[in-house]
Amino acid sequence: MQTKYTINSDAYWDSRFVEDWESFQGPAQSRFFARLAIENLPRWLIDQLQRQPLTLCDWGCAQGDGTDVWASYVDSDRITGIDFSSVAVDQALKRYPAIRFLNEDWLAAQPGEQSVFDVVFSSNTLEHFHKPHAVLKSLCSRATKALVLALPYRELDRHHEHFYTFLPDNIPTAINGRFKLVWSRVVDCRQISNTLWGGDQIVLVYANSDWTDALRLTLRDFGIEQSDFAAKIVSLNQAVTERDGQIVSLNQAVTERDEQITGLNQAVAERDGQITSLNQ
Repeated sequence: MQTKYTINSDAYWDSRFVEDWESFQGPAQSRFFARLAIENLPRWLIDQLQRQPLTLCDWGCAQGDGTDVWASYVDSDRITGIDFSSVAVDQALKRYPAIRFLNEDWLAAQPGEQSVFDVVFSSNTLEHFHKPHAVLKSLCSRATKALVLALPYRELDRHHEHFYTFLPDNIPTAINGRFKLVWSRVVDCRQISNTLWGGDQIVLVYANSDWTDALRLTLRDFGIEQSDFAAKIVSLNQAVTERDGQIVSLNQAVTERDEQITGLNQAVAERDGQITSLNQ
């Protein structure tokens, strides 16, 4: 299973690599991950992005395919795609001219060069770093209200381009002292029809406490998951259905066997009758 490319050099974004990106379903997978994240975000966050003039940044946007998915939910003039690769950004600008894309290396930028957005979104990028928590701090410095992440979760058998496995034991609940984890949703992608990821994904929302306090959110607006209980319920229901099917099949086999025994008994009775007749 191929995963979203986040390569550390523009050299990889030559024409040959772009061709590989297309052949390995890179655009389709970017769209898949973006849609998966959006569909599993809290409703209040989507409402705020749609009703308020908030700016959204897609960090690590590659060729902008996932960024374009966001444009179906948020006005494109409030969306910016950011990538360190100038080749990837050039491709994104050609593919999606209605969206703003910038070639910036946030991890190498000086403090005075920082672009800031209300919400920073990043999909399947942090696993490409050996020390992703340092990257998390850099991303939070670019967001004023929220940081939204989609990550491979419990990926014990890692893809060869992934250098970190996110687990319940290493996902922080606070970043930089002002961003708190207010939402986590685990999705078992194996349960999705035509899936492009053969494992779990976790969607995380870190929000500025001052912002969430002002929104007057209630308990129902928050949710922290460690496991995909919905998928487990579906799996258990499926197992129950399969078991019931096996029971029906066994009962049918027993019925057929009883019918065979009845037929054999009838044949024996007929044979005994014939023997009696012949004896007479």
